[in-house]
Amino acid sequence: WPSEMSRRVTTRDDIAAVIALYKANHVLREVSAQTGVALRVVQNLVKRFRDLGEDELPAPLPKSGRPKLLSPRTLKVISRQVRETLPPRLLSHVSLRCVQQALHDDLGFKSFRARRKPLLTKRQKENRVKFCKKYEVWDLETWRSVL
Repeated sequence: WPSEMSRRVTTRDDIAAVIALYKANHVLREVSAQTGVALRVVQNLVKRFRDLGEDELPAPLPKSGRPKLLSPRTLKVISRQVRETLPPRLLSHVSLRCVQQALHDDLGFKSFRARRKPLLTKRQKENRVKFCKKYEVWDLETWRSVL
């Protein structure tokens, strides 16, 4: 398989849309084009739908990899607690690193600091004053000839 192929997660809404279009007698290629779900995935969903008996939708397949420790509801609690600076009573079972990762990755609490900008040195200030005094007598026409 080419390495550029991206895998799209098929949600319950995608499955419902695929099955609805299949029930409306659309061709599977059309279903794939309209929903954005890959043709092979559409074919598998329709097969699972037929095997289940045509009254219930097939459940999404479990995702690969380690399951998330924090539910969306727990993420909301963490977000609220960070915003309101409440003591984290509800998070006794979750490690500090897990909370840090959730704040950074899932909730968008990024840590950054403004870049330090150098101040003007004494010599730079003197040079600016010299420049100003040298050219303060120039009128607009003289400046136009330079530019």
